Amino acid sequence: MHTIEFSNDNEVVRMVIGGADRERLELMIDERRVTIYVKAYLDFGEAFAKAFHSLKGTAALRDVEGQYVMGVIFSYRGVSVRLHDPFPKKTLQTDQSYMTETMRQIGIWNRL
Repeated sequence: MHTIEFSNDNEVVRMVIGGADRERLELMIDERRVTIYVKAYLDFGEAFAKAFHSLKGTAALRDVEGQYVMGVIFSYRGVSVRLHDPFPKKTLQTDQSYMTETMRQIGIWNRL
């Protein structure tokens, strides 16, 4: 299992990769299971890295049915992490300094 955490001083959104094959990843996000394509994870990671480095932009994660699962938005005001259906609607506000460890956990730090 591999854990990726999005946090601030008060709350944490945990994304745990519980299983994988060449095409799909099984994720647990805040205790709910979702299946995504590996390509969708890589696209999310690359968009996250680009937004992280430029301090602006959005990284969106979609499930195998194409539904939004999570969005991470970087702006001059900080970082917003949003969960979408089927998860309970949740938004975590933080600043970029909290995303440095998340960037490392995503595992594509050297791809950009």
